[in-house]
Order: sequence, then C-alpha cells, then structure tokens
Amino acid sequence: MFASGKWGISSRMRKNTVLVLTLSVGILSGVQLSACSSASSFCNASTCSTGCCDASGKCQAGTLEASCGSAGAACSVCSASQRCLVNACTTATASGGGSSVGGGSETGGGNAVGGGNATGGGSTTLPDGGTGPTWYKDVLAVTQVHCAGCHNPTGIGGFSLETWAAAKPMASAMASAATERRMPPWQPAEGCGGDFVGKRRLTQAEINTIVDWSISGAKEGNVADAPAPVDHTGEQLPRTDKAMQMDTAYTPVVSNRDDYRCFLMDPATTTAKSLTGFEITPGAKAQVHHVILYLVNKTDAVAKDAAEAGAGWQCFGDPAVPTDGALGAWAPGSPAVIFPAGTGIEIAPGKAIAMQIHYNTAAGTAPDQTSIKLMYATGTVTGAYMIPLVADGFRIPPNSTGYTYTQDFPNQFGFGIKVWGLLPHMHTKGTHIKMEAPLGNNCLVDIPKWDFHWQQSYFRPTPFSLANGASIKMTCTWDNPTSSEIQWGENTSNEMCFAYVYATL
Repeated sequence: MFASGKWGISSRMRKNTVLVLTLSVGILSGVQLSACSSASSFCNASTCSTGCCDASGKCQAGTLEASCGSAGAACSVCSASQRCLVNACTTATASGGGSSVGGGSETGGGNAVGGGNATGGGSTTLPDGGTGPTWYKDVLAVTQVHCAGCHNPTGIGGFSLETWAAAKPMASAMASAATERRMPPWQPAEGCGGDFVGKRRLTQAEINTIVDWSISGAKEGNVADAPAPVDHTGEQLPRTDKAMQMDTAYTPVVSNRDDYRCFLMDPATTTAKSLTGFEITPGAKAQVHHVILYLVNKTDAVAKDAAEAGAGWQCFGDPAVPTDGALGAWAPGSPAVIFPAGTGIEIAPGKAIAMQIHYNTAAGTAPDQTSIKLMYATGTVTGAYMIPLVADGFRIPPNSTGYTYTQDFPNQFGFGIKVWGLLPHMHTKGTHIKMEAPLGNNCLVDIPKWDFHWQQSYFRPTPFSLANGASIKMTCTWDNPTSSEIQWGENTSNEMCFAYVYATL
C-alpha cells in the first residue's frame, strides 16, 4: 500500500529549515531507529490486556463467541444460546427486550441501559402487544448512521439495510456482526488514543438494540416513529475549492482479483495552497475497495501515465513515482476528511496528486470514474507533515505464529512536536499493530485485529505532545504460515511495519 525502502524527504519539508536540520535522506535522523527486539509473543494480562488468551497462547480480541474474554484471561467459548457482549459470554433473552449475563440482567431486569431498550428508558410496545425494539423507532436510527453508507443498493456492503424489508432477513447476521464488533468496520481498540474523530464504533446500547430487535422478531413498528432521513449523497465538506474527476473511465482487469491503478489528478495550483480537507467519491462504489492520495511531482506522474496504455498506470504498494507522502485515504463508509482545525498540508505549484485505487474485481469490473474534492485554507494555518516511521529490520520465521517486532523512534528534533493523527500499515499477514509513547504510558493507537482491507488515518480531537527526547514505540505482530522467511518489501508476499504520523510543530 505504501512505498517501502528508505524514504526521501519532501521538498515542502526542506523549505522548513528548522526541520531540515534534523532530517536526513531515508526516514528521520531525528527519529532514530533503535532498540529493536523481536521474539514470539507471550500471552498474559500485560501483553493482552484488552482481550483473552487462546489455547495456543495467542492474544485474541476477546469479542468472538469462539474466543470471548478480557484482561489476558483464558478465552471462553460461548454456548449456542449466548453471545459475546463486552468481552463476556452473555445469554440473550426475548423477555423485556433485554439481555442477561450468567442468568441475570446487566441492570436489574433490563439490558445495558436502565432496564429498558438500548435507545433509552423503556421497551417499545408493538401493535400486537409484544415488546422489544422496532425498526422505525429504534434500529433505523442506528443503521442509517452506521450502516447505510455501505449497505445500500449500489454500495460495497453487498446488500441494503436502508429499509425494514431489506434488513429483516439479515437481522440475525446484523446481531452477530454487531456483537462481535465486525461491523461497522472500526479497527482501533477502545481505551487507546481516546475518541478518534469520526469513530465508527457502535455503543453497547446500540449493539443491544440490534440484538434485542433480532431476538424479538425483527418487528417493523410504526413508520411514524422513523427518525429524520440521513443523506449519504450530499455535500460533506463545508466548501469545495477544487473538484476533479478521472479524465476517462477505467475498467479493472478481471485477471487481477486486486487491481491497483494510479491516476493523475492535477489541482493546477499556480500558488501554494494548504489542503485542509478532501472528499473522495468512487464511481463504481461496489468494487472500489480503497483510495489513497499521494503528493507527487506533476512531471513524474505525466511521464508515468504516458508510458502505459489506457487510463492511469499500475501501482501496487506505492504510486510508482517519487512521492512527498500521502495526503489521505478513503475506505468504504469513510466520510469526507477534514484535518484538525488550523492545520493543513501544503500543495506547491508543480505538484499533483497520484490517486491510487484498489479495485476488488470479485465485486465487479464495471468502468470506474472516481472523483475528488479539495478544500483549501482561507487564511494562515500551521503546516502539517505526514512523517513516515519505518521499522524494517524484522525477519519473520517460516511457520511462525505471533512473531512480534518492536522499534523505538526517539524525537531528536531538538523541540517537541504535536501528533494529531496516525496511519498505521502492514500487509496481509499482519495480525496486530500498536503505537504508543512509553513515557507516561500513553497509548496512541492499537489495532488488535489487523485487517489489510480496512485501513485509514485516525485523527485526535486534540494533539498529543511528543517532547524532545521522547519516543514513539511501534510494535507489529504477524502470523507466517509459509515455509519461507518474510522480510520487508512491497509485494503481497512481503510485509511492512510502518506508519505515517500527521504532525505539526
């Protein structure tokens, strides 16, 4: 997904002499690579504080019915009548619309919210006299915010959840996906990094609503109780300063299950602009798996585009031309991205965007013509930088499970920096990636169940201050079922332990 090897420093960073004195060609001389260690992980309360340890000694998220638990305890296997709720096997009951743990209710006869249904203070009475949540009064308010962005007739979700008729047959699957926290896709663990901007995690009350609705018969209820509709197609940016679309449509190559293609998007800036937000709109939403925007030299991208027939050029791993780094990304369900207030990334004259699109051809090969919108700063903002952290010294043994590699990146700029966002990255054999600032036990982001197909930036509402001399520690874990040692590299068969840090001075 991202370029490997040693990273060059962007021209916009060279313009800032206070930084250039501490940056060297490669990664960051001011963020040194040191204190490497690699060993098989040992599962206990310390190494698996948010999950449970399975029979093989591997840390699991603790949210699945087959591996349920927390605090590094041995994983439990829930019975057929139970679900794994809040990392504990929970027996669901249809009476009163609530759920219980160990035969009793969580809060005195109801579910997790005050003895009533999950949306607040009393079960809904149905026309037939039954009780329990209904679609219009309780569930629709959850699905239209958290689900319908992907689960609509043309979305990547594969089926619609916009109407009761469409959702009712999926009620059991919805309850299972919500309980196991597989949907909506949100990778960070709770309790690490704070509440990231745009968090897609369901609350326990929302999970209970879906589970109770499924158990009590997935009732429709009264249409008069429906919440106001949510528009998933309207403008999301406060302002659009530049709109661009692929010059010509591209038809993904059916022989490539995962077709990576880059397209030149030219903002044609004649003066320096500070990017403060963007919105990416896939043309063939069902098959566009993710999109990444890279800042590149326009002349390099034009030459690369002209060298290959058809629209764009092949670009697995990186944009296949020198890059100043990523500007941002889109994944299914992602809203428009607005950088933290008062910050922005400079786009200088002569720069362009290489838009990398990952097409999942298993979902279709319709022609795609993705578009993007850019929002620029109207006044002075603090320049932000996507700083790459590269931990590339690992050697993953063949036929290994839970192989872990850790690397520290001390801040030796000579001054503190403010960390606003993080974009962690591994390949397909990754299982866990975590970033933390050991001083003060500050957890920055923790992805305990890494999924190559759900990657994005995670922004904080307020920055984390990384003092001079303090470190960011990055830990990656992989399973290698192959008979070959795996090292750093761009190919799918290789691996990475990498992250971008969105930071200001």
